[in-house]
Amino acid sequence: MMRFRAAILASALLLSSLVCGAQMRWVDPLEAGAQVHNQGWPELNGTYSRLPDKAQAVVRDAVWGLSRNSAGLSIVFRSNAPEISVSYKVAGGLAMYHMPSTGTSGIDLYATDVNGGLRWCAPNFTAKFTEDEIRYDYSSLTYHPEGSSYEYHLYLPPYNTVEWLKIGVPEGADLEFLPESSEKPIVLYGTSIAQGACASRPGNAWPNIVEREMARPLVNLGFSGNGLLEPEVFRLLAEIDACVYIIDCMPNMCGRTGEIFDRTVAGVRILRQAHDCPILLVEHSGYANEFSSDSRGESYKAANRELWRAYLELLFSGVKDIHYLTHDETGLGMDGMVEGVHPNDFGMRNVANAFENKLKSILK
Repeated sequence: MMRFRAAILASALLLSSLVCGAQMRWVDPLEAGAQVHNQGWPELNGTYSRLPDKAQAVVRDAVWGLSRNSAGLSIVFRSNAPEISVSYKVAGGLAMYHMPSTGTSGIDLYATDVNGGLRWCAPNFTAKFTEDEIRYDYSSLTYHPEGSSYEYHLYLPPYNTVEWLKIGVPEGADLEFLPESSEKPIVLYGTSIAQGACASRPGNAWPNIVEREMARPLVNLGFSGNGLLEPEVFRLLAEIDACVYIIDCMPNMCGRTGEIFDRTVAGVRILRQAHDCPILLVEHSGYANEFSSDSRGESYKAANRELWRAYLELLFSGVKDIHYLTHDETGLGMDGMVEGVHPNDFGMRNVANAFENKLKSILK
């Protein structure tokens, strides 16, 4: 009798799950014509990539491969759904030794209410992470005032390539994809830290914090290990009509200090020939173990000295509206990094604060 009751209960649960599944409406944003936000080129519409196809012929293979990662990209939609699910597949490894799967391959959902209040949405604890499918479920979503809808920003994985993605809402719930802002974007060229290492989830990566809190589009062209101040990348940057360019490549230039001056000056001149918007040069933020390893401290300080020399050369040669963010202004400290190199969430918050303060001053 007990086995019979257990079998009936299992059948009922299975039937219930099938009914609930049938009540969900699943939409592929790309098939629905949704714009992916924070892409720098209109020809990227319909993809989750960061560089257009024409770039493959001019940038190194490593940069091209990393441009397939969806760092900084988001899908923006309006909904009143009490439950939202996101199912997707990525092409690469789910995690790294120093960065969890939720940061490497995860998504992040934020909601803006009718009064402009920002609300982070926590997924159910039992997120599914497999090579075949990743799924996040957000349940018991509430709306204030009752009967209203929220604008949702869904941040995509910083360190993986999205092969396909679908958003599910209950039948009858609203799901409206919103177009990208017409504002000129902040354009960021940087390294692994800019790409998002090693935030525990996408929303905690400093560029996403800045984009969210300054309410401005931000095109993230951070390439892990490959922010090398290359003229080919600068020429691509110059194609984007930016409100400000951020050049944050020093963490990848410590072993190439002899190239920093020439590449920085040449790169800024490429940008300035195309645009008169502000350009922000950023020093290396340092290493958490520099106080216990003199060699680590000296390597980044040498890079920063060369960047400062390039900055002065540009100023003295008459380049206008060029700005500088120092190592001391970022204030990472010993507790702000995962393995002495990449920021943890605390470090990312400090970096975001530094950039927000500087950008508010620059953009007035």
